Amino acid sequence: MNLNKLLKWKQINHGILQTLFRSSSNFKRQPLVAKVDQLAEIKRSRFQGRSDMTGLEWSQLREFLINNFKHINRNNVDAVIMGVCNESQQLQLAKSYIKHLRENGNEPNDATFGKLLRIYNSVYHARGGNEKSLTAEEQHEILEIYKNIRSKHEILDSISCENLIYGLVTTNNWKEGLELMEMMKITASPTLPAYTEMTIKAFRTKDIVLGWTLLEQMVELRKQPKCEIFLEYINAVSADVKTLTAELDRLFVFLQTHYLVITEKVAKAIVELSLNHSHILSAKLTNLQRFGKCSSCSLHLENVSLCDNDFYKLQNAFLDKVLIRNDVFQKSTPEEVKNFCEYVDKTGPYDCVIDGLNVAYSMGSKKPPQAYANLSLLLFQLASVVKYFNNKNKHVLVLGRKHMNNWPKKTMQYVKDNAAMFLANDLSHDDPFLLYATLKSGQRTDFFSRDFMRQHAFLLGPDLKGIFRRWQQEHQYSLITQTNSGKIIVKEPIRHLICAHKVKDRWHVPYKQQYEQHVSDSFEVPDCWMCIQLLQKK
Repeated sequence: MNLNKLLKWKQINHGILQTLFRSSSNFKRQPLVAKVDQLAEIKRSRFQGRSDMTGLEWSQLREFLINNFKHINRNNVDAVIMGVCNESQQLQLAKSYIKHLRENGNEPNDATFGKLLRIYNSVYHARGGNEKSLTAEEQHEILEIYKNIRSKHEILDSISCENLIYGLVTTNNWKEGLELMEMMKITASPTLPAYTEMTIKAFRTKDIVLGWTLLEQMVELRKQPKCEIFLEYINAVSADVKTLTAELDRLFVFLQTHYLVITEKVAKAIVELSLNHSHILSAKLTNLQRFGKCSSCSLHLENVSLCDNDFYKLQNAFLDKVLIRNDVFQKSTPEEVKNFCEYVDKTGPYDCVIDGLNVAYSMGSKKPPQAYANLSLLLFQLASVVKYFNNKNKHVLVLGRKHMNNWPKKTMQYVKDNAAMFLANDLSHDDPFLLYATLKSGQRTDFFSRDFMRQHAFLLGPDLKGIFRRWQQEHQYSLITQTNSGKIIVKEPIRHLICAHKVKDRWHVPYKQQYEQHVSDSFEVPDCWMCIQLLQKK
């Protein structure tokens, strides 16, 4: 076969392959979209506005779902149908399906009953979420499902426990959900929905002590409380004017302790509360001017600096709790740790400690992948950061790895001439060394890294975690980007508190637009704040 024929043959086959690929791709995608639309269509055309269906209609729907959806089979089809009946208006329709199953000799499984309990929960909240939201008969039905499932299993899985809690909180037996939460702990921690339902119920029934206990457990497990919990708490304490300011103060201290940010809904609820109780409470939405100055009261937010006692506690605890642990030498050696500590004693104290590799590779997500393979470019960025601090007459320590000795010698020599440099083994962890050198150097020493240091804050324990976070916020520099001209843009530490805290007689509480289950550990100043004054009752 000559060259021209070969090229023509490749072009023809390439076109055939492209056509086949397009056809195959379309064949896979179109039914998926169609089936998702079909579920929505089933809900709209067959369920909307109906409270009952005939046995034939249920049977036909059941077979249709099994035959047309790959993920639906005879084991889960009933739960799927109950899931489609997921609105409070469709409780009667869901009960109609349960009745159909039983009339045909099919006892619903636990998953199907779990979906039904969630529908009861929707009805309960839609009717106001109080003791009379469900009838005595409906509460009896829920408790019968609960007793039936509990009688069959000594231990329930997490999802089953969560489903039962959704049902129990609508009844007077809701505290039995506490046992289910303990059961969850056998295999994992209780879920956020379980905590949310139980905590809301506790506050709604004025069991303030239990509500706070559950809230504390929630944050200890690093679960972000939902705004509905705080709204329920505010509603619960607003009835007693005598204790209102004390209870709000308790809430704000809780937010401060755990670095929590409320949502706009909660902020507006507090403002509305202040309008109704203006003689004891003043609350305004505000924002911050430069250097943390409140636009409402003109007070400056508190400096983030630690007192000497807190810093010394952190400094003394760090070596034992983080640098020297039972598993520390998995990525290092006793000799290396000893050599490093001796090096710090010899060349310190420092004004700034730099994570060399972290800086070199922190060029920003917009840089092309090939940029990271260019050692000269990586080292130039590190040298630029060293120069940034050298121009401020800072004594700098650069931490790196031994393979960096193979980087371009001229720029590497600049780093070594203008900073102390310790190169650890290539498998060692940088963070413990960086934090130790920074803390060892004293209260005024900063460090340069883009890492959030979550694990180290966790290892220090709850008593020191907040102190560590304040210290980290005050002292952590990070690189934002490098411009086309080669100039680096450095993000300097924020010097004022960015969590809820009190300045003189006023609380300053940050809030955000919407709830976020996973909150970033980065230090960013919230855009929105509240300025709150708790007044003495006249």
